[in-house]
Amino acid sequence: MVIDFQLQFKQLLIAQDEDTFNEFYQQTVDIFFRYLKVNYTLSPEDSEDVIADFYVKCRNAFPKYDIEQHFSWYLWSIFKNNLKDFWKRKGELAFSSIWTRGEEADFAEQLEAPDDYRELLEAEFTFEQIQHVMTQLDEQIQEILFLKFIEEKEYTEIAEILTISQATARQRCSRALKQVKALLEDNAPTIE
Repeated sequence: MVIDFQLQFKQLLIAQDEDTFNEFYQQTVDIFFRYLKVNYTLSPEDSEDVIADFYVKCRNAFPKYDIEQHFSWYLWSIFKNNLKDFWKRKGELAFSSIWTRGEEADFAEQLEAPDDYRELLEAEFTFEQIQHVMTQLDEQIQEILFLKFIEEKEYTEIAEILTISQATARQRCSRALKQVKALLEDNAPTIE
């Protein structure tokens, strides 16, 4: 699902309109809970704390939002920073904050299209198997998979959000799918 709203809706969020914020919450809360459930093994209480803190931060950040900025990217940045704060408070850092945004993709890998994921998606893996594998991936891989398959973004949108080229976005998605497939195949017999 793509998180995007009409200009007037965003302007009302910036103006701190309470009804608009409530509508924003109702339209987006499931996306963020689903992301937490798929990518982390948090208790329900911790998930609720992360989500509550996120929406408080959103409410405080909206007046500073630049209407020209990509809204989904803006929310995603607040959410990721909120997660990092949560892990710091817990005394654990669940993922690396080191990014390789300037990484140049190998030309041969750029030509590989990760559109052969249907075989992987059609395989009969349990939710628990997929969740287990997702916890083994670094943040960058989790993020690219979230953007492509949960938010259903196109490579041009992913490239804009991550400030990378479209070819690099395709290449990273291809690598991520290969890693997920390998981990699922390796872990399939041991996960009940």
